[in-house]
Amino acid sequence: MFRNMVLFLGLLLWSVFPAYSQAAAPSPSEKELQAPLNLNDEKPTQSQAAVPEPSGWRAFGSVILVLGLAGGGLWAFKRWGAKRMPGSGGSRIRVEETLSLGDRRFVSILRADDEKFLIALSPQSITLLARMDHFETPGGFETALEQQVEVNHPMPIKDVEAMINGGRS
Repeated sequence: MFRNMVLFLGLLLWSVFPAYSQAAAPSPSEKELQAPLNLNDEKPTQSQAAVPEPSGWRAFGSVILVLGLAGGGLWAFKRWGAKRMPGSGGSRIRVEETLSLGDRRFVSILRADDEKFLIALSPQSITLLARMDHFETPGGFETALEQQVEVNHPMPIKDVEAMINGGRS
């Protein structure tokens, strides 16, 4: 036990001993870094450089300029850019009303020029249910929908599949 302790202390002293040896002479770059700083070289420092005084008018002008650029960009986007965005549509076709039937299925009234169409939308297809040129929907969308599709009496899936396949089984 005593021998292990002496061996441990010897290793500890041996690892620390090189730290007490003489340090190497500093290199020329280290000498240059240790030299005192001389500021009399006639180069302007930050405190000597011409710094303009802060001005409230300059800050106000900058804010007005940024707001003007943002407003001009928004105006230009509305004027020329919004029509080129995907989904913006045109002025001839628009969706008047949409009713969700659940499970990503919808029924919509679509107006193209002066014609109206009742369409059904599902993840797999779009189906034209009826042209609504002769309807003047006084009762609203629900009345027109009930006249075209029997919502209260849904069709069995087999009948719908037969209708889609064109009567083929």
